[in-house]
Amino acid sequence: MGYLDILQGMTLEQISAVMEVLQQCSDSYLFILDLNTDVYMVSEKATKRFPFDNTVIENSTQVLKEVVYPSDYAMLKADIEKCTSGEQDTHALEYRWLDRKSRVVWISCRGTVVTGAEGHRLLVGRVSELGKKAKADNLTGLRREARFRLNAESLLRDKPESIRYIMRIGIDNFKEINEKEGVEAGDEVLQELAECILKVVDEKVDVYRLMADEFMVVDAADADFKNPRTVYDEIQKKIANMVKKKEYSRFYTVSAGVMEKDFAGKSAEEILRLTEFTLNEAKRNGRNQMALYHQASYDEYLKRLDMRKALRRAINNQFQGFEVYYQPIVSVPDYQLVGAEALLRWHSQEYGNVSPAVFIPILEESGLIIPVGRHVLWEAAGICKKWQTYIPDFHVNVNLSYVQLYRSDLMKDVEKCINDVGIDPDSLILELTESGYIETNERIKELFRELKEKKIDLALDDFGTGYSNMRYLKEIEAKTVKIDRSFVVQALQNEYDYNIISHIIDMVHSLGSSVCMEGIEEKEELAKMMKTNPDMIQGYYFGKPSPAGQFEEQFLHIKDSL
Repeated sequence: MGYLDILQGMTLEQISAVMEVLQQCSDSYLFILDLNTDVYMVSEKATKRFPFDNTVIENSTQVLKEVVYPSDYAMLKADIEKCTSGEQDTHALEYRWLDRKSRVVWISCRGTVVTGAEGHRLLVGRVSELGKKAKADNLTGLRREARFRLNAESLLRDKPESIRYIMRIGIDNFKEINEKEGVEAGDEVLQELAECILKVVDEKVDVYRLMADEFMVVDAADADFKNPRTVYDEIQKKIANMVKKKEYSRFYTVSAGVMEKDFAGKSAEEILRLTEFTLNEAKRNGRNQMALYHQASYDEYLKRLDMRKALRRAINNQFQGFEVYYQPIVSVPDYQLVGAEALLRWHSQEYGNVSPAVFIPILEESGLIIPVGRHVLWEAAGICKKWQTYIPDFHVNVNLSYVQLYRSDLMKDVEKCINDVGIDPDSLILELTESGYIETNERIKELFRELKEKKIDLALDDFGTGYSNMRYLKEIEAKTVKIDRSFVVQALQNEYDYNIISHIIDMVHSLGSSVCMEGIEEKEELAKMMKTNPDMIQGYYFGKPSPAGQFEEQFLHIKDSL
């Protein structure tokens, strides 16, 4: 006696009872579809999750039309017709159902046609929720990263030339939304963005939700082509309209990284890695924008990673290759040596002499600037203590990174350094780079107040290169304002900028701060800029940055000739 014979010998109630027993052994929903009579039998568990009124459903074609996501129904109907006609004996589809709250649920439906002696055909199988296997996301109604990997591997292996572009989209301020407004608000934003993407792309274009706040769009469809730039711009517009409609109660933007070619030979893992890099490039360049993948940029990124490893090795090996150079600062009008700025240099056996413009951003990105910054602070304070035997009022300027301000206990480090070295607090001046833009929140303002209370002075570096000068003057209350070389060059070239510098110096003096003019390289430059009444000068005309030993030989032992 075959399986069908057993089923045909049972009443519907008996079949239902058997299905419920089997259901206890599975997370899937069991079903039997009579292809001849259009009767659909489903386990009771499925009726609680989906809008089935009963476990036995007559005229199931019509009922399923209400459960299946509208745009997926034609595909399902065509596949079922093939089973009914005998064209195929198996059914295997992934598509979407709507649950009792009309939310999208991705399912995998698999079944086998069992045929009896009289040609009676039953489709027997199971329905599994892909979300439970991390292959679909019931929040957004999209398939997940696991499904992307499977589909991408197949596509990259068999038809890489069919891929027109792959776009990775990320929400710029998603963490902030979750932290300030809660997870439910974050979920709403994810749903809104998914909706925006689906409205913009063609129905045949695949859209996936990746980790947290990221989505992947894969255009390998035979639909009308839409340029990825157009797709991104339209998504932005829809987001803007949605934000406006909600009266700006919640604001967010998205960035995107796009690959358009060279998919042959790549794996899904490589695509994930390269699109992640490109998305991060868009965010690093200011967010709320789209970046295209370029191999040269990725090669440079890999080089930075290798250099980061070399920097880490150097730090762990007693700061091997790092050296602190010192550039003299002289007073006006007598041009006497009063201090020096400590400047970090790095020589690597692998890369040679590396420019600070190259290695310092890497230190900052990785957080390695924190231990290196401590090293420079101790070195500079120690040498200042030594040089004060020659010039009692000598001071040293040490640059601070915004990373040190935000991610380290700077006050604790500075106090410990002063105590360990035995230096007066007013001998140490901490330089803040204005062009780096430091957000002076309450914690940072409190730090500035503590430094001032401890008589540790601040200098505002690179003045004239950024966009928040006046606010900084007010909030930082710097003892010294350093006029950047680029601003000095402009002043030397035209009278308008020269007058601006003169007025700025007058204003700084009226606030009780002093001015150090940077970048003076020629005697003629010195003569002209001296008329603006600075308090100190720093530049190649008086000396280039040099190691401590060379500095001592050049400036301390023959200081009277300055």
